[in-house]
Amino acid sequence: MRFSLALLALPIAVANALDITGPSESFYWVQNTSKTITWTFNQGDPSVININVVNSDNRTLNGALSIANSVNVSALSFTFTNVTLRTGDGYQVQFVNTSNITQVFASSAVFTVKPPGTAAAPTASASGSPTASGSASNASATSPSGSASSSGSATPTSGNNGAVSLASSQGVYGLIAACGVASLSAMLL
Repeated sequence: MRFSLALLALPIAVANALDITGPSESFYWVQNTSKTITWTFNQGDPSVININVVNSDNRTLNGALSIANSVNVSALSFTFTNVTLRTGDGYQVQFVNTSNITQVFASSAVFTVKPPGTAAAPTASASGSPTASGSASNASATSPSGSASSSGSATPTSGNNGAVSLASSQGVYGLIAACGVASLSAMLL
């Protein structure tokens, strides 16, 4: 009983607010064209990330395809030029830790790569002067490759999940306060 009441004192969400807004189901990619990856972030999110494309179907994409390294999140967008991925469903863009690629900070919605000649999907855009560029490198011998460039503005925005990041002082202090309340509640019961 004491433990369950103490757990009620902990309604705090702890997560990064990095949010990949495109691509998505409605912002699909078309082979042999350039597509822009867009996102929002909050202060306290990682400032530099690597960008990978993944697909749960290893017949479509065997392993993660690294399309950009050390991208500053304040850019708010990254353009992947000459998309050479196989057509298919189940693709996702992932933002990963630059020093530990197994640590995923954010994943896009699942999207589709359509064949050449398909009408382009609408594109969300960001404006400004920061730029980044790079070229894709294969994670496996059977993965396709491409190159990329980016532009965007450096205005942090709030994520849509309402979570508090542990990387920020607000997130750390909130977690400490919630633990303190839970401990106090447990002692009083």
